[in-house]
Amino acid sequence: MTKTVWGFLRETAEDAKKAKIDKDTGLERTALEKYLEVIFPKTNDWIHDEAFEYNGKKYRIRPDYRSDSLKLIIEFDGIQHYKDPSKIETDRKNTKIYESYGYKVVRIPYFIQLTNKAVKQIFDVKVKEPLFDESIPSLGIKGKNTPAFLCHAGIKRMAEEFAKFPEQYEVNRKALKKANNPYLSGVELLEKAYKGIPKK
Repeated sequence: MTKTVWGFLRETAEDAKKAKIDKDTGLERTALEKYLEVIFPKTNDWIHDEAFEYNGKKYRIRPDYRSDSLKLIIEFDGIQHYKDPSKIETDRKNTKIYESYGYKVVRIPYFIQLTNKAVKQIFDVKVKEPLFDESIPSLGIKGKNTPAFLCHAGIKRMAEEFAKFPEQYEVNRKALKKANNPYLSGVELLEKAYKGIPKK
């Protein structure tokens, strides 16, 4: 049996293939659907990228993955969700709509990887198989996905998400520092925003 190499999260297998190898680490990408097979092996009612409808009411919004049996919606938020303040506002509005119908909404930022610890924290599921290696940074200058490439609201949003996963914050902060390019890394912007987030 071939051991799965868990790569950086992408929404679908097609997206993972298009994204190719990560330029900063040489690591491949892995589709969210592949992670979901391991996290929820008994769930087979995932609906991908279809207009949200509930009790006859239709919306134009299309969640990435929805399971009615779990009452769960999962959104993968790529870098574009951190570059445009109007997109950030839309994400919040959509989350409120889903929650108003009793769905739990999980938004996975592109820089948070599905490590075993993150999966337990996000989904309250313990996966025995080793998942993404939490020592690998998600942010890199070559990939143009660092805080330097985000809008002000996106950096704040990134800091808020990293506050929930301090280990992943520290791995990425160190990698950005090591790059030794404050203009393209934006590490100082992230550090400042992170320090301003109230820690639980």
